[in-house]
Amino acid sequence: MRLLINVLIWSLLVGLLLAWLRVSPVELLEATADFLAGVPAFLADLFGWAWPYIVTGAVIVVPITVLMLILRLFSKRRQRP
Repeated sequence: MRLLINVLIWSLLVGLLLAWLRVSPVELLEATADFLAGVPAFLADLFGWAWPYIVTGAVIVVPITVLMLILRLFSKRRQRP
């Protein structure tokens, strides 16, 4: 019951703030939908420039990581009596 009262009080306060800022619920939902629709394009742009560098680095890093994991596995097996 306390959670419900807290949610109602916070909803009232945030609603009053948004009304004071002249933001309607419809505008807020539309802005949120526009933002979410733009996220895939943003991520594609963000990682688009980095992808060739990631692949180039992975050519070196992945084999070294696999080698280190194999060496660690064998060293743990040797330590067991």
